[in-house]
Amino acid sequence: MADTSSHGGAHAAHGAHDLPVQPDSVSFRGVIWFVIIIFLTTVFCQALVVGLFKYLAYDVDKTDTARAPLAAPMRMPGIFDGRVVAGTPMPDPVLLTDDPQTLARFRAQEEQSLTTYGVEDRNAGQYRIPIEKAKALLLKQGLPARAGK
Repeated sequence: MADTSSHGGAHAAHGAHDLPVQPDSVSFRGVIWFVIIIFLTTVFCQALVVGLFKYLAYDVDKTDTARAPLAAPMRMPGIFDGRVVAGTPMPDPVLLTDDPQTLARFRAQEEQSLTTYGVEDRNAGQYRIPIEKAKALLLKQGLPARAGK
């Protein structure tokens, strides 16, 4: 064991009182500066985000296509009786509910177009003849040739 009663030990204990001691107080100046810097940083970041969102909204409004004049006016969604009610109604989907009947109707229209005489566009001079008659005329007269070849 070490001898604590020696002259060196007593001198060391006496010299310990001469050393500077760290105070137990808190530096309020440092805490206040820290709070000010955090506050200013937060305000700057919020201003940056708000500015960015306003710019993006302006950019979308500037480049967005105009709403159709006959479209229903836009409304914001709301909550009524505890349920979310949509704002602007969405158009109903246009779905085929009876595919065979639709296909049969299409084929009947095509068959009538291919087998009867008719007018396609009177102003442009386009008329329709039956496909069998067109084939016979094509075999009889041939394809038209370009001049100069």
